[in-house]
Amino acid sequence: MMINDSRYFAIVAGSLEKHAVEELTEHGASIYSQVPRGLGFTCSQRNLYRILYCSRLVQRILIPLRSYPCHSIKYLYQQARKNIAWTSLFSPSQSFGIDTNVFSSFTRHSLYAGQVLKDAICDSFREEFGERPAFTNKNPDILFNLHIQENRATISLDVWGESMHKRGYRKLSTEAPLQETLAAALVRLSGWQGERPLLDPMCGSGTILAEALMHWSRIPAAWLRDSSRLRLMPGFDVNLWEEVKTGADGRIRKLEKGLITGSDHNPECIKACRQNLSALPGWENVSLTSSSFQSLPPSSGLTIITNPPYGVRLGNSDQIPRLYNELGDFLKRKCPASESYILCGDKNLVKELRLRAHWTKSLKNGDLETKLAKVIVR
Repeated sequence: MMINDSRYFAIVAGSLEKHAVEELTEHGASIYSQVPRGLGFTCSQRNLYRILYCSRLVQRILIPLRSYPCHSIKYLYQQARKNIAWTSLFSPSQSFGIDTNVFSSFTRHSLYAGQVLKDAICDSFREEFGERPAFTNKNPDILFNLHIQENRATISLDVWGESMHKRGYRKLSTEAPLQETLAAALVRLSGWQGERPLLDPMCGSGTILAEALMHWSRIPAAWLRDSSRLRLMPGFDVNLWEEVKTGADGRIRKLEKGLITGSDHNPECIKACRQNLSALPGWENVSLTSSSFQSLPPSSGLTIITNPPYGVRLGNSDQIPRLYNELGDFLKRKCPASESYILCGDKNLVKELRLRAHWTKSLKNGDLETKLAKVIVR
């Protein structure tokens, strides 16, 4: 199985499947299947490289190697051993790892299932070369994915070898940071294209600001990501990769000063935010202020995207409704003619804004069910 084969599988966060379909289609993919947290698609190698370099919503891209009904550990080993040409995918000098997920199947032990697949791979190398490659799940050269659901095993090659939500800009973090793919989805769902100044009045370590900056400036999602493991993929075309990369990089534009603003009451958050943004071109034109949103001056005609703290992030549940009350008052009194997109930690918190939501959308923040509320203040 070579990397230029045309059938792939994208892993996405729960609730982002529909939006990932739109994004992959924009990059030239054709979707042939959709399941919870995943999309099967076909595309050319050029468009695969575009997706790998530019996709903001996809977490992993897999190349399926084999999928088969599987009702026992013994059969898992036999099929993996006999029907996949492991030694054509990587060499004995390269390390490999296995990411395993098991659901509603003959075994509940993902570690054991992964161990059996590891044995099948190592035995294949011993038979052909008389030696086995090193196994590690800490930054391996090659990463495989084993997915067993309802007694069907699917073995795949992970193209990047790590989660694509890792942009490379996060150097410092604060409590409960928003994952990059979800922050990118918030920017996408807002429809913001720079026609209004954007504000995150509770910016934390700056993930929403960073994703907004990358979106407007057309900075590819993988601009900072290490591509060394990608280059180890079988069939990797370095010339085509550099061509796609150069084309995408050539579209980058510098952020206009004052277009993106962030604030947070915690100076340590602003410190982390500044450190994270500093890895991106144009970051110096993002305005950052150490201030509570209640103390910000009035400003009209904004797009506001924010993820207010909730639950464990506040510690005291009594503070949560009051915070949302005050945020709603801030929007009404100080942000006329503005559109706001607020990721509420619970559907019941939407009403605590005390403003009519134009629409709400269900989104998953990890395993937490949240609501994104669009609020328009005239």
